[in-house]
Amino acid sequence: MPAFLSALVWLTLALSVPAMPVAATDRPRESFALPGPLGEREATVANRAGLSITQLFVSPSAVDAWGDDRLGEAVLEPGRSTRLKLGRMRDCAFDLLAIYEDASREERLGQNLCRNRNVAFDGKARVVPRVAEQQRRELSLVNRSARVIQQVFVSQADTPEWGEDLLAAAISVGETGVVVFRGACTVDVRVVFDNRAAEERRGIDLCQGGALSIEPGWTTADEPPAPPV
Repeated sequence: MPAFLSALVWLTLALSVPAMPVAATDRPRESFALPGPLGEREATVANRAGLSITQLFVSPSAVDAWGDDRLGEAVLEPGRSTRLKLGRMRDCAFDLLAIYEDASREERLGQNLCRNRNVAFDGKARVVPRVAEQQRRELSLVNRSARVIQQVFVSQADTPEWGEDLLAAAISVGETGVVVFRGACTVDVRVVFDNRAAEERRGIDLCQGGALSIEPGWTTADEPPAPPV
């Protein structure tokens, strides 16, 4: 058989063989990242934290800007929830941002509102900005003990040292004194009485209330405790 006829036969056979299908690459993907059916999107946001939410932002994950505050003039108090209508769209993935009353913030990213419209903020992942850490705060001390309070120290919860005495004047029995400092909400407080006895309270949340009552049960012994051996 001539060479050109042999090549022609092989070419005919090759074209007659059915092509094998190419296997699709099975790569993982987030289904909620894909556009969903066109429809009304809404979310029910619950506040399960101990602070009120003063601002609430909701935006599709594909959008870089947060947009407008969804609460407006309202405040979402602890234990309450609110229903937000987001409009008619195909997006399923949404990011949510809550701003608390102490200026801390907490995010919920990539929420699939096509599958689950309920989103809860519990405050466990909230972040306190540097500006909020330096806010001016006041602590009122009501002296209902039997001793005069001579010194008051306030320290941030994650700071090992007490720092300086913040009390400008002694607080007599039955009187109220105020100490001013700058810092975050959660603090530790140390009270020193006129007999040099001291008492401490840890983890006081001043955003929940800026007053502390010094009542019997704090250290009010006539003599300070003996130093440890």
